[in-house]
Amino acid sequence: MKASRKKAPFGGRLIVVGGQCRKVGKTALVVDLLRAFPSMRWVAVKITPYAEAGCPVRGSTCKCAPNRHTFAIRVDKDRTGESDTSRFLAAGAERALWVQTKDGRVADGLAALAAKLSKAENVIVESDAIIKFWQPDLYLMVLDPRNDDFKTSAWAGLRVADGFVYRSPTSRGRGKGNRTAGDGLKSFVQHLGWRLPERLRQYVMRHLVAAKHLS
Repeated sequence: MKASRKKAPFGGRLIVVGGQCRKVGKTALVVDLLRAFPSMRWVAVKITPYAEAGCPVRGSTCKCAPNRHTFAIRVDKDRTGESDTSRFLAAGAERALWVQTKDGRVADGLAALAAKLSKAENVIVESDAIIKFWQPDLYLMVLDPRNDDFKTSAWAGLRVADGFVYRSPTSRGRGKGNRTAGDGLKSFVQHLGWRLPERLRQYVMRHLVAAKHLS
């Protein structure tokens, strides 16, 4: 993890939710946290650090050079819950943003993202990539010890996570996350589809209360 990581450049609190791999339940945890604190006027952000279509601005038909169209930020207003950002809105977020970037170009979009978050009181971001650049008030990692799939970015996140949310009991797991997560950090078990554990809700609340806003 880079030593140049800085406090997020906006005045509100920042929670980041990461995970060891795709489909581990990061979006579900964000949704649960939004529902657990409905009065906090959340702005919810999803960062996709690689555009599957190649170009995040114009899609697969664009023939742009690697250093052009490196990011796009879209505002979702659909509350039907069909997409991940729509699920954020359905769970109570005031605004939902989807940041797509080309591979390795997350930094290009951070100034524009910070501008959109300048008046936000509370921000929750689904992303592992953002923690290379911004230091959140709380960083939770979702792990499933039964799953051996582990992203490169997740390895870096293990070293700076404040707590782990396990999708299966750690005593049953044999995955890399079970061997790597530090015993000294807070750990919680929440199976997919289960309600947010009260211990986890209280842990998040303590961080929200303790977080200092930038002047």
